[in-house]
Amino acid sequence: MTNKQQIVRQILLWQQIGCIVVALANKLGITYKKALDLFYSSRTSERLHDERSGLYLMSDGYIVDEVLMEQHN
Repeated sequence: MTNKQQIVRQILLWQQIGCIVVALANKLGITYKKALDLFYSSRTSERLHDERSGLYLMSDGYIVDEVLMEQHN
């Protein structure tokens, strides 16, 4: 992967994380900061950052549900 491709990949990941955080905040009625903390403390976040997992290919809603299921377990 070229440097330019890596930069584009990072930008797309940041945008996806932003959408996930907003959805978590809205769904749980919490602040964006709390939602961001919740997301980044989850195993789902680790998986999203690992390209080998393929989680980045899933919809934001699917990933939000993964975070929520993880919280209930």
